Amino acid sequence: MAYGGTYKGTRFRSLLELSVIRHLESEGLVLGDTMLYETTIVTYGKIKKRNYIVDLTLPRDKLLIEVKPSSRAENRNNRAKRDAAEAWCKVNGWRYVIITEEELARCGQLLRLDEVHQVTDVILGEKAQRALRRKQRKRKK
Repeated sequence: MAYGGTYKGTRFRSLLELSVIRHLESEGLVLGDTMLYETTIVTYGKIKKRNYIVDLTLPRDKLLIEVKPSSRAENRNNRAKRDAAEAWCKVNGWRYVIITEEELARCGQLLRLDEVHQVTDVILGEKAQRALRRKQRKRKK
């Protein structure tokens, strides 16, 4: 799910991220208030220092959330980011979790492109709009 867009003025990179945000909102969190998007930066790397921007920060719960497709959750680069975030959390008394499409599907919260199109406050990015048009054309045939 590499389709992005805008939701309530916040640009998201994938429908997976939007699915998590919507699920957390259904749990009573508020985007921009009790749920912050891409605000926490963790430095990582032994030789060349890089900045890892964590997808979601829940300050009240002291929780950092990274949203990744399961196929990319354990690759080498993401493993380095995860190790750095877990170390940061240990020092600061926070927790770190990775949420994949598998967890969202199990709890019935994974949004499909045609469902997102109907959600108010969502403006699909150009790539997502093209994909949606392709799906709609296939259905008509």
